[in-house]
Amino acid sequence: MKLEGDADGIEVLQALHAEDKTYLKFLVGEAKTNTDLKTTFKAPDGRAFVLRLDPKSGNLVVDPAP
Repeated sequence: MKLEGDADGIEVLQALHAEDKTYLKFLVGEAKTNTDLKTTFKAPDGRAFVLRLDPKSGNLVVDPAP
């Protein structure tokens, strides 16, 4: 499973992982179990991102939230 997509979102996700490893596990679990295969998370500065599971490759993709 690889992490790909928006560089800023990946950086925020890595920073969140450094602070609390269980939060990243929670986000990945949410993305895997939601019917739309995605979940949202926010950066400390308020920017929102979408973490989604690509079912073909199995990779996690980070995109800015609309």
